[in-house]
Amino acid sequence: MPRPWGLSGPEFLQLYWIGLALAVLVAIVVRVRVRAGHRTQPVRSLDMDELAFLAGGPRRVVETAVARLLTSGELRPSRRGTVQATSTTQSLNPVDRAVVTDCQRYMNRTVKLMIESVSVDRVVTGIGQRLEDMGLLVNRDVAKSALRKGSVALWVLLAIGIARWVNGIAIDAPVGWLTLQLVLTGLLILFLTRRGKKIVRTGKGNAVLDDARRTSTRAAGSVDEVLYAGAAGAVLFGGLVMYPDLAVRTSLLASSSSGGYSSGSHSTCSTGSSSCSSGSSCGGGGGGCGGGGGG
Repeated sequence: MPRPWGLSGPEFLQLYWIGLALAVLVAIVVRVRVRAGHRTQPVRSLDMDELAFLAGGPRRVVETAVARLLTSGELRPSRRGTVQATSTTQSLNPVDRAVVTDCQRYMNRTVKLMIESVSVDRVVTGIGQRLEDMGLLVNRDVAKSALRKGSVALWVLLAIGIARWVNGIAIDAPVGWLTLQLVLTGLLILFLTRRGKKIVRTGKGNAVLDDARRTSTRAAGSVDEVLYAGAAGAVLFGGLVMYPDLAVRTSLLASSSSGGYSSGSHSTCSTGSSSCSSGSSCGGGGGGCGGGGGG
């Protein structure tokens, strides 16, 4: 029986399985290490915008600001899914000012377009930079680089397998199991290198967010003390679909869904209502042969 590369089909298949297991282990270790973070100093209390970014990225920051401004009456929703600024905000919150400024710049600004515009504003992206500096988020470029480095062994193994597969076809050797291995390797590469979420939290970032979720409503005797109050508090953790007033939520999400944007939350307020008070700040705390001969 032919033994290309000095290995029979079964021998190559066995070595390939071992190599695949080791390559997957390397990829997983790299992913875990990049999320581990390297900063050990205590995390200061996060304000609402910082916590919103940690929970859902730049879009969630804008969504939370929209909820805040709707509650205060500085934004007014319409049934067509647009929002209008009712006044020039005097808020010291720079995100609120950016939202109002964007709405004043355009008549009947849709929520979808406004979120897309403000979420790339420096006042929002700067929040992400602060969270990276605190060790709560991983820089996107660092995360992508880690994914590439972690997948190198898998790509090398795939290239070797393809070369063996081509050789097996050339000498008319059975390659059924090797084909399965190659397909599995390709799927693992796709799975382990997918970009997924636009933000990557570190272990510390997950701990801070989990702690904030746990303490968002805590018992104070027999009464619950709401730490992240009102519409903004609800949207902070869940997005616009968690807005407490159904009518406003429906109008806001109407334009968003028609434009292909999904916020990952559900909520609304009837026009002109202010059913919730906004939150302000929060504590961070928280067999066949492998292209060879017989088998």
